[in-house]
Amino acid sequence: MDIETNAIVKRAEQSSKMDQYAISAIKGVQKVTVQANPIPKKGYLIRIPLTKSYKVKNKWFESLITEIILIYDPSTEHQGRLILYDDENTPMFFDIEYNFTDFLKTLDIKE
Repeated sequence: MDIETNAIVKRAEQSSKMDQYAISAIKGVQKVTVQANPIPKKGYLIRIPLTKSYKVKNKWFESLITEIILIYDPSTEHQGRLILYDDENTPMFFDIEYNFTDFLKTLDIKE
């Protein structure tokens, strides 16, 4: 979804390749986001439903997840944010180190 226009710009099917991108983003978690408004004015929210549940365990979060949401901000290179939902459907925002280039090419979205 384009954050600025609030419009869905692309849909993709669930796949093991999408799972790999999601797991790579999870592994790139650096810290819990501390900004009051973690969603930028421009960029994309990218929801990735997983083909099977995935156990995430780090010092801030431990839960079985079925989807992630990536936040891509074009002004930050190789960084972004990740939203994970716990068992009670509470969102947690994380700063991640992640190279969006290949992922956006796969989705055919311009950076």
